Amino acid sequence: MASADKPSDFTLTSLKISRGVTYFVYAYAMIATVFLLLAFFLQLFGASTVAPFTNFIYTGAARFMQPFRGIFPTHQVSDSSYFDSAMLFAIIMYSIFAAAVHALISYLSLKMFNHSQELEAETKD
Repeated sequence: MASADKPSDFTLTSLKISRGVTYFVYAYAMIATVFLLLAFFLQLFGASTVAPFTNFIYTGAARFMQPFRGIFPTHQVSDSSYFDSAMLFAIIMYSIFAAAVHALISYLSLKMFNHSQELEAETKD
C-alpha cells in the first residue's frame, strides 16, 4: 500500500456505519424530546388548538407519545390547560435514551480514532 493512500479496514468501515446509524437514532430521540417538551408546555399553558403551529406540535408529539399513552392520568389545571404527567415521563425517558446514545457515539468515535491510529502506525512500519 502506498504511503499516500488512506488506510482502509473492514473494522473501521463498520465503526463508521455504526456511528452513522447511532447518529440517526440520537437525532430521533432529540427530535422526540423537543416535540414533547413543546407540547407539554403548550398544554400546560392552554395554547389554542386552532393555531397551526400548536396543531403541528400536538400531531408530532402524539406519534412520540404512543408507547407512553395511559401510563399516568392527565390532570386539568384550568379550563384549557392540562398537566400531562405521562408526557413528562416520556420526555424524561427520551432524554435518558438520548444521553445513552450520546455516550455510545462518543465510544464509537474514540474506537474509530484509536483504530485509525493503529492502522496508520502499521502502514508506517
